[in-house]
Amino acid sequence: MIFIYGYGYTSQHLCRLLISNKIIATSRNFEEKKSINDNVELIAPSESSLIIKEYGDKITHLLISVPPSEDGDLFLNNFNKDLQSLKNLKWIGYLSATSVYGDHKGEFVNENSELLTKSTRGINRKLAEDQWIDISNKYNLPLHIFRIAGIYGPQRSIIDRMSSGNFINVIKDNHFFSRIYIDDLVNIIHASMNKPNPISIYNVADDLPSSLNDVVRYISDQTGIIIDREMQYSELSKDEKRESFFTENKKINNKTIKNELGIILEYPTYIEGYNKLINC
Repeated sequence: MIFIYGYGYTSQHLCRLLISNKIIATSRNFEEKKSINDNVELIAPSESSLIIKEYGDKITHLLISVPPSEDGDLFLNNFNKDLQSLKNLKWIGYLSATSVYGDHKGEFVNENSELLTKSTRGINRKLAEDQWIDISNKYNLPLHIFRIAGIYGPQRSIIDRMSSGNFINVIKDNHFFSRIYIDDLVNIIHASMNKPNPISIYNVADDLPSSLNDVVRYISDQTGIIIDREMQYSELSKDEKRESFFTENKKINNKTIKNELGIILEYPTYIEGYNKLINC
């Protein structure tokens, strides 16, 4: 049995691979999402403790996919004592983000690279990771952390923003970011569920870190969408610079998911991914 804390975009796609399993997942909008997947029983997050106590000896996989707050991981802050009820737990997955690495001046980072984040989101992610590592070491829990690059896929891509008429193409030379197509992401998580290796950390990204401008130009060339507004990064205000993703420049090394989990990416670059979205 699988318990998912946070039935968001990634969890919904993952559950399509788990149709032979009993799944219970939490959602703040559980009444609205009930029709998304008949295989998933949705509950309010506040009911998590009751579910864990009722199915404590049946839950084998636990996925945490809710973003942390300034106090760290929401599940641990509310239900960490319930973890001891999970007697047959084989795998815990915590969905983190590559924002924990911070700025590495455009160099590649791997799972052992220093965590230099200064952004609020990155600091919160790092705190949540530390909390999970601490409690997993204390209670010998089968933790797997996924540091995920920018997720894109159906209903979640830059194409919609480019088509809105309000999109500004911000250009910064020699700035790189990484991404992952949703199908590849859930295949990676699923592979780990089938091959637990506590305590592991996985970078989740495709093979081609690139600039935002590279992606925007490719989409424009393939779709005919005209970008009327462009701006150099240097033209942004101080507040806009401080809050933008351009403050952190790094390339994500993805060798571990290939070497340890045997992953072959279906969408190894943004070209394959956006071709799929454009031609859908």
